[in-house]
Amino acid sequence: MRRKQPIRCYSSKAMSQPRLSVATVQFAVTADPVANVRRMIALMRRAAADAAVVHFPECALSGYLDKKVERWAGYDWAGLAAVHDQLAETCRDLGVWVVYGAAHRFDEAWLPHNSVFVVGPHGDPAIRYDKRCCSLSELDHFTPGSAPAVIDIAGRRCGILVCLEWSFPGLWQAYAEAGVDLVFLSAFAAGLDGRHLHSDVVPPTLQGHAFTNSLFISVANASNPAQAFASHWVKRSGRRGSACRLHRQGFTVNAIADDPEKDALYARIRAFRSEASSGRLYENLRVTTPAGKH
Repeated sequence: MRRKQPIRCYSSKAMSQPRLSVATVQFAVTADPVANVRRMIALMRRAAADAAVVHFPECALSGYLDKKVERWAGYDWAGLAAVHDQLAETCRDLGVWVVYGAAHRFDEAWLPHNSVFVVGPHGDPAIRYDKRCCSLSELDHFTPGSAPAVIDIAGRRCGILVCLEWSFPGLWQAYAEAGVDLVFLSAFAAGLDGRHLHSDVVPPTLQGHAFTNSLFISVANASNPAQAFASHWVKRSGRRGSACRLHRQGFTVNAIADDPEKDALYARIRAFRSEASSGRLYENLRVTTPAGKH
């Protein structure tokens, strides 16, 4: 029998607001962490008036893979650590959470992880998620992670996924089974030559994950031209929330309301789907008929 992977959790009791507001951000990510952090801090300052959490794309801080960072030879890891600190200071100044992507070197002998970091409103590192399902091309640049990650923010259980992991339904179902309400999906589906398959397929795929697992999804995508799809929000009903403008720097703010009645409804829906998909709901109700009989 396959053993389940452990889920790392971090709980915050500091924030007790009745709703969780999230700014889902997009900007054109560069290979220069100093340029990236300037844009990120400016966007955080703008978003902090309306949001408790500011969510950025995949590799937003470090820069995504290109020829300049091929196999990470000569990459300035000390410089990257310094801009991590700048984001932490900004969280402390503004009193907001930040969720952002960056490469993470854990050992000089290994390629880095493609990670998403969460920093709390006091500037303290909260949790890090390492992308598990890397593409074949990414395996030349990244070491895949090994475990999911769950964090509690303002009483809402949140999970993290990265880009291509939209293609793996089991990852989403596992978060639903762990009681997650909201998934932060950081992506870099950008820098493309015109309209791409991702433009047509990914947004409805995410709506399907939200609907079948009763999950809210914050989708933060880099806005480098051409951007496959704009950063947006998906409700647990599967309907789209608000979205950014395609190819434009900015953010959209959405919120999870404090609605115990609706929470209870979606808990029942989630429990039904779990029982039905496992077969437990039906195992004592099925009638076995002889083969060939109608």
